[in-house]
Amino acid sequence: MMWRVRVRGIYATALTWLLAEEGFLLADVSEAIKNRLSQPFSEGPADVTVKSVDTDPDSLLIIGNPWEAGVKVEESIVGAISYANIRRGRLGLYTVVDAVSLGECRAMLPEGLEGIVQGECPPKGEAFRGYVVKDSLSREDKPVVRPGVALVGVYVTVYTPGKDYSFSEHLKEEHKREELLEAVRGKVNFSRVHARFRSNSKYGSSSEVALEAESLAAKAEALAGEEPSSTPSLVSRGEYVSIIYVPSPAKQILDSYRAQLYPTVKFHHSLKAGGFEGSTLVDYSEESIRLGYSTSDAGIAILSYIASNLKGRKINIDHRLPNGNRLTLGPFTVDSFSLSDSGITLALSRVFKTRGVLDGLDVEKRPGDYSKTIVDTSSWHIIHEYYSQEGKLLGVYANINTPPELGFKGLRYLDLHVDIVKKPGRDPEIIDIGELEKAYREELITRSLYEKAVEEARKTARKLAATYP
Repeated sequence: MMWRVRVRGIYATALTWLLAEEGFLLADVSEAIKNRLSQPFSEGPADVTVKSVDTDPDSLLIIGNPWEAGVKVEESIVGAISYANIRRGRLGLYTVVDAVSLGECRAMLPEGLEGIVQGECPPKGEAFRGYVVKDSLSREDKPVVRPGVALVGVYVTVYTPGKDYSFSEHLKEEHKREELLEAVRGKVNFSRVHARFRSNSKYGSSSEVALEAESLAAKAEALAGEEPSSTPSLVSRGEYVSIIYVPSPAKQILDSYRAQLYPTVKFHHSLKAGGFEGSTLVDYSEESIRLGYSTSDAGIAILSYIASNLKGRKINIDHRLPNGNRLTLGPFTVDSFSLSDSGITLALSRVFKTRGVLDGLDVEKRPGDYSKTIVDTSSWHIIHEYYSQEGKLLGVYANINTPPELGFKGLRYLDLHVDIVKKPGRDPEIIDIGELEKAYREELITRSLYEKAVEEARKTARKLAATYP
């Protein structure tokens, strides 16, 4: 089966090339991509959408219907970029399930999941049929279900109970909306179901869309009329959903794909994902390359420009965990920086204002104590040195993470759980490797990422032993 894929966002050029090479049909292709890629394009609707997340440009969102189409696209992307953090939906968006109410708007769902009930909450112990309106993308997340039935088609999504109709915001042409509504109005009773016209419906004829809407509405009403199972079970699978965090090494692979089609500076996708200012500098530099005034090394100049603007200022570190949680570390003062072909190295410092305990080292932290931190954007670890206010070394903490990325907002990376601590006069100790292994078992990280973290932890432990007393 040749699945049709639509790609949007800052990774579009690279991923379109990759997915075409993997044998997928390219659907709903933008004019910019058509001008860059010599490939056949499908004029039909997409089975899978891949796009960068608006609020988190370091991540890709995959939505696939049918389910196996989303799985195949994800496998192709992850196989190509190798290093990835993946959070997959446990049930699927709009998946219809039989559930048992636990009371207080909670329910037991299939696969042993506890969910939250939205809308009218059934009495405790009552079995009910519902559909997933928010999927669980981590062990900590709880899926959200609404009593009723929702069925997703190529052109239309049908809900019951419900009424009336709505249109995707991407279906903009008024005459097309009127044409589709007129065709469906005679096939679907809008007093019993709600029909939402998907963006794909612009590719369907009126008769195709009406036929699908009629079929889905009949099936939805039939499912809604059935007696739900007394035990949690899956009734009808909805859309496959996953989010892929794309760390720096994976972005560099995508940079190489893009460079085959269009002028591309070093660190293109990393800089694009870092915010509007960096993205604008990338666009300017790549236009300069296209006109023959610059080279791909302009990406290094952009990094230097960002660092020079941050020198002497305070920045934070966006410390992301494989389960999707994020911590803000800092603020750190940028003391100095240096450049190389592989990236940039920053020297950071921080003075502590409160008492506490240094994580991992189990050493008291007092007001006036301080840290020195070295961040190399080509390295898989960050070393934090902790000192008393008198200048005595208290200990060293090495964090294992994907190579950090720099933007005007600060630094960001994916933490890989495992760390190394070294107290003065003692051997380095690798800690929290069990958390790394758990993330790998739960398939939150790829095998390549897991093996790299283990290798880096061992190398860094040897480095600390040789460097510090």
